Amino acid sequence: MRLSFLMLLWLVLASMGLSGDPVPLKDLDGHFPFSPADSLTLWKSRSEELRKQLLISQGLWPKPTLAPLKPVIHSTQAMDGYSISKTYFESLPGFYVTGTLYQPLDGKPESEKRPGILCPHGHWDNGRFYKASESEIKKQIATGGERFESAATNPMQARCVQLARMGCVVLQYDMIGYADSKQISFDRAHRYGTKDVLNPERTDGKWLLYSPEAEGCMQSTMALQTINSLQAFEFMVSRLNVNPMKIAITGASGGGTQSFIAAAVEPRIAAAMPAVMVSANMQGGCTCENACGLRIGTGNIEIAALIAPRPLSLTAADDWTKNIATDGFPELQKVYGLFDAKKNVELHAATHFPHNYNHVARVALYGFINRVFKLGFSEPILERDFQVQTGSQLTVWDQEHPAPPGGLDFEADLLQAWFKDCKSQLARDPQLAKEAWQVLLAPAESLARGLKSDVQTSGEPLKLTVTNASGAEVGVANLPSGGLERATLTSDPKSTSGWFVGDAYGYEVSAQQPVVKNPRPAAPYTFGYNAPGILRRVAVAVAMLDALKAAGKLGQPVQLSGSDEHVLVSQLVQKLRPDLVRTDGSPWDPKKVTSIRHPAFLPGAVLYGDQP
Repeated sequence: MRLSFLMLLWLVLASMGLSGDPVPLKDLDGHFPFSPADSLTLWKSRSEELRKQLLISQGLWPKPTLAPLKPVIHSTQAMDGYSISKTYFESLPGFYVTGTLYQPLDGKPESEKRPGILCPHGHWDNGRFYKASESEIKKQIATGGERFESAATNPMQARCVQLARMGCVVLQYDMIGYADSKQISFDRAHRYGTKDVLNPERTDGKWLLYSPEAEGCMQSTMALQTINSLQAFEFMVSRLNVNPMKIAITGASGGGTQSFIAAAVEPRIAAAMPAVMVSANMQGGCTCENACGLRIGTGNIEIAALIAPRPLSLTAADDWTKNIATDGFPELQKVYGLFDAKKNVELHAATHFPHNYNHVARVALYGFINRVFKLGFSEPILERDFQVQTGSQLTVWDQEHPAPPGGLDFEADLLQAWFKDCKSQLARDPQLAKEAWQVLLAPAESLARGLKSDVQTSGEPLKLTVTNASGAEVGVANLPSGGLERATLTSDPKSTSGWFVGDAYGYEVSAQQPVVKNPRPAAPYTFGYNAPGILRRVAVAVAMLDALKAAGKLGQPVQLSGSDEHVLVSQLVQKLRPDLVRTDGSPWDPKKVTSIRHPAFLPGAVLYGDQP
C-alpha cells in the first residue's frame, strides 16, 4: 500500500555544514589551495564551468548592455616623452569611468598601432590622486623601494609614465568612490557597515547595493568595478593607435584583484600582471573584492589560472602573498604546462618589502611587457624622473565638463535599469537562466553526492538513514513499505506529518542564517565563500530522493509542498530532480527575503527566480 501523506525526516544540519555539530564558515582569511586537473581536456572543462561561475558572480550573466562608447578626452598636455589627457566615458548608461590617458611622444606616426595597458589602482589613499607623505617618500628611497622622489610620491603615475615612454598607450582609471568616480561614494563602495558610516540598503522604496534584492540580482560593488574594467578594455580597443591584440592589464592589491578578474572573464586581454594579490591565503579584504558565489569551491589561484595560456606575471611581498612560491605558483605552472606554455607564467618575489607596487616590482612589469609585446628594449628597464601631477591637475571635471549626478537616488536608478536590462535578455534567451541555475545549485548537488544513504529493506516502517563523510547522521526517514507520493516540508522536528528540512544545531532549528564575523556585514563575505543554508536543505532532500529511487520506493514524482521558505526549497529540489519531484506551482516571492540572514536568502534568486 503506497503512502499518501506520511513521512518523517529528521535532518540535522550544522550552520553551514552537514554534520551534527556546527561547522565554521569559511571566510576571506581561509586557506584556498588549488589542485590542478591532470589533463588539458579536464582543465578546459573545469575552466568553462569556473568562468561561468565568475560571470554570474560579477553580474555578467547575461552581460548588461554597455553604453555606446563616446569617450571625452580633453586638456591634453605634452610632457617629457609622453602626453597626458583627461578622460571619461560611460560603462553602464549614466555611470562613468574616469581616468588619465598616457600616450607616447616618441616621434613615431600617430597611426602606428601600439600596445595598450589598463592600469586599475588599489586601495591607496585617493587612488589616482595619491600623494605620499614626506616620511613615506624618504622611507621608500632609503629602503631601495624607489629611486626618485616623484615615483615615491605617486608610484601609480610612475608606472603609467614609464609604460608610455616605452611606447604603450596607458589608461589609469579610478576605482568606484576614488578620485573623480564619486557617483557612488567611497563610503558606499568600500566602507559598508563600518562605524559612523551611514549605509542604507534602500531609498524611497528602491533597493541599493548590499540589500538582499541587490544580492538577489548579483549586483555588487565588485561587479560594477568589473564592468568598468571591461568597458575600459573596449575603450582601449576603440583607440586608433592601439593594437587590439596587444592589450594588457596590471594593478596592485585591489587593482590586482581587478586585473586578474578582468583577464579571467575577458579572453581578449592578452596578458596580465596582478601584483601582490594572487595567493592561496587572504582573498581580498574590501567589499569591492568580494561577490556572492565568486569563491565557492575555488580561490584566487584557480581563478588566475583561467588566464592560461596567456602570459601571466605575479609579484609577492611580505604580506598574504609571501608563500605563493610554494603554495600556488607551482600549481599555476602545472596548468600552464598543460598548454605547453610554462614559460608564460612567472613570479617575482621580493618578500623583504611590505605590500607594494614599488620600483623593484615595476621593473619586473616593464620586462614582462617588453617580452610579451616584443618591444625590443634591453633589460633591466629602469625609470627616469618625471613631473608628478596633483589631483587638481588631473581631475577630469571642470566648468566645461561638469561631474554627473550621483548619490543614493542615482545608485537605486542604476541598479533598477541594470536589472530590467538583464531581465529582458533572459526573457529573450531562457537558456541563460537554465545555465545560471545549474551553477547556483551546483553546491547542493555536490553536497548531496557527499552524503551516504542506507535504506532498510525490510520491516515496517522502513528506515532511511543519511550520514555525511564523517559518519554524522544528517537525516532519518520512516515510511511504510509502499513508498512515497506526497510530502509536506516543515521546519518542525516534532512533526509527524511532513518532511523536516532545516538548518539546525542538534534538533534546534536556526531561525536565522549564520554569517561570518566581519565588521562590514555585507553578504559576499559569507556567501562569496559558503553555499547558502537553503542549499544545505536542498542537498539533504535530494540525497533522500535519490536513495528512495534507488531502493524502488518512488513509483512516480513526489508532490512536495510547504510554507514559508519551504516553497523555495521544494522548487529548488524540483529544478535538480525534475523527474522525481512535482510542486504545487505556487511561486516563491523573493520579496519575502528582507535580510541576508533570512533562511531563504539565495543570491541570484531575484534575477533568475521567475525563469523556468
